[in-house]
Amino acid sequence: MGKIIVSTNVYYCCMQVGIVLPIRYPNRTFRLAGVGAWLDWAQLPETGFFYQDKQDGFIPERGDIVVYEKLLSDNSHDHIGIILACHDNKILVAEGNKDNKNYSSVLYRDRGHCILGYIRIDNGYHYNFTGEYAPIR
Repeated sequence: MGKIIVSTNVYYCCMQVGIVLPIRYPNRTFRLAGVGAWLDWAQLPETGFFYQDKQDGFIPERGDIVVYEKLLSDNSHDHIGIILACHDNKILVAEGNKDNKNYSSVLYRDRGHCILGYIRIDNGYHYNFTGEYAPIR
């Protein structure tokens, strides 16, 4: 089994600013500690929070979450960070586990390099699940 890329820093930051998220979205396989779970959750019909760069004029903003594609490994969606600013073709991003070396950093990244897309959580989002919970084991 490949290395699991964790995104607990992003989860923690969301919780600190009042965005209430489940540890695992009901009836999904992975916990929001992994980048794949963030991507899966952001593409659900009830969220629709995933955007590709420049999709319908999309420009990343402060607070958006960037999902990288093969930045640190040969695995898809292998890293995640929080956008602090966007300047033309560069993003200023806060990341944990920078370069797989278990430390946090703030740095500029090129918008045209290894970015799968962005997650923009709607300001009105409130976690509310009213369906039937059937945990996947």
